[in-house]
Amino acid sequence: MDSKQTSQVNIPMASYAEILREILKVSTPRIAIIPLDEMLQKTSLDNWSKQEILGHLIDSAYNNHQRFLRAISQENLIFGGYNQEEWVQRNQYQKRPSEEVLQTWEKVNLHLAHMIEGISPEVLHRVTKAHNFQQICMNKVAADEPMTLSYLIWDYLFHLEHHLAQLIPKYNRMLGSYL
Repeated sequence: MDSKQTSQVNIPMASYAEILREILKVSTPRIAIIPLDEMLQKTSLDNWSKQEILGHLIDSAYNNHQRFLRAISQENLIFGGYNQEEWVQRNQYQKRPSEEVLQTWEKVNLHLAHMIEGISPEVLHRVTKAHNFQQICMNKVAADEPMTLSYLIWDYLFHLEHHLAQLIPKYNRMLGSYL
């Protein structure tokens, strides 16, 4: 997708939370039945296992939770990034029980859905050119392109489903049905 296509995303606020909850409802039981050896298998030393991908999604949820909260009270959409590789290693997702990683991922995202639900439409759609989405988003946009918190939340869901498609065979992205 190009930035013009994605920057026009305008999903209603409550729908983001509904989409996230639906993603969790469908994907959590499917991840739970993935055999442990498959969850922990690495195709190379440089690649994450499925369990580490799920751990990365926990880190992403934590980071985006803070971004969404900060966006409510600040005039810009400039947020810090994080070293994804380092965080996955430091959180030791590969060594933790799979059920714990899955439950943490689900709970953190349910928490995030509740918070998203409470964001006012004014904040969600407030336009600014002061952002760093060209650095922190999966779907890069030009630094001078006007952006909204709505786009950042959409990009979070897009990123989430991108990785779920790596974990779950034949995963059907739900976000696409809302575009």
